[in-house]
Amino acid sequence: MKAQSAAAMVAALLLSFPAPAWSQTPETSPEATRATMRRIVDSLAFVLPLSLSDEPFADPAQHQAILDALDALAKNGAELERHVQGRDLGFAFLSRSLARDMREIRDRYAAGHVAEARFLLLEVSDHCAACHSRLPDDREHPIGRRLVDDPRVADLDLDQRVELEVATRQFDRALASYETLFADPKLSPADLDLQGHIDGYLEVVVRVQNDPARALRTFTALAKRKDLPAALRENIGAWIASLRALQGRSFAGSPLSEARKLIAEAQDTSRYPDDRSALVSYLFASGLLNRFTITPGVSSSDLGEACYLQGVIESRIGRSFWLSQTEFYLEQAILLAPQRAFANDAYELLEEFLISGYTGSEGADVPPEVRARLDDLKQRIRRAQEE
Repeated sequence: MKAQSAAAMVAALLLSFPAPAWSQTPETSPEATRATMRRIVDSLAFVLPLSLSDEPFADPAQHQAILDALDALAKNGAELERHVQGRDLGFAFLSRSLARDMREIRDRYAAGHVAEARFLLLEVSDHCAACHSRLPDDREHPIGRRLVDDPRVADLDLDQRVELEVATRQFDRALASYETLFADPKLSPADLDLQGHIDGYLEVVVRVQNDPARALRTFTALAKRKDLPAALRENIGAWIASLRALQGRSFAGSPLSEARKLIAEAQDTSRYPDDRSALVSYLFASGLLNRFTITPGVSSSDLGEACYLQGVIESRIGRSFWLSQTEFYLEQAILLAPQRAFANDAYELLEEFLISGYTGSEGADVPPEVRARLDDLKQRIRRAQEE
């Protein structure tokens, strides 16, 4: 049931993007966006610690204060959604997804579905982490630090706290937390990997900090653990080799061409679609593409190719079906450059992802509006390539 509802949410988000969001005239400044984010963090600083356990979040004495905070989150989420105009594609998708979830949290809590609202609220950090780990960032973020320094957050187990550190842009602290987790002999590397901590570490150290040397030190130490499962040991060996190669590699071409080369190399070495051995190369390529899509003056055709390549990467390394960016990037690739040959490949991959989301173990049919959207995209490609 969860997979089907997640597919429905992804489809709804796709249908809310009739045209590439970046192409519209910007109406909000970066300062206005930051002010909106500060208000969101202010509300989270109150309500998120309460949601860390059942009783405080369900306390009738806190009901009105929590409802007010959730209402403020929903309103500022809607404001953030309006800031999509003129912003990069990743921000556009993730901010709209965040706004949708904030409305859902507020509505469920107001309707008395407290446990459901609490569950969704705890998932909000996934949106923040996904957005904040896309681009390089070496600034201080005191507002986020205030949230993670809250005693209730500080008392969380490290494997829970690190996710909030990434979500609030406390990247140095997050990397140190990840490295502490990896070195703890009482924690199973297999469990840490299953919980997404190894992937999360790589996203921050590669895309945000661009520090392959630090990642090399971390994984060289991790490789010495005797309790590594065989598959994880093999992957770590491949990641170490990739980090060494990237550390000494010169990227003289454009970000788009260099990302294209990295993806081709990763696909050549991948043995099957879910093979994680090329994870470092995919992450590095996605970082190049994220920076490319915010470059002024890039043509629609090149942006379309960047979106297609991001969709391919996300289809290989995306960690959350609930917050999948694969479908979004593939649709944007078609909308931006339906005349290009890659639009056909983007369509095939998009169709596969959407249909598999609805016709998995539940055996549900693809909703008519989703099928209509796919048909529209197919017709766009046909018309553009016949001209």
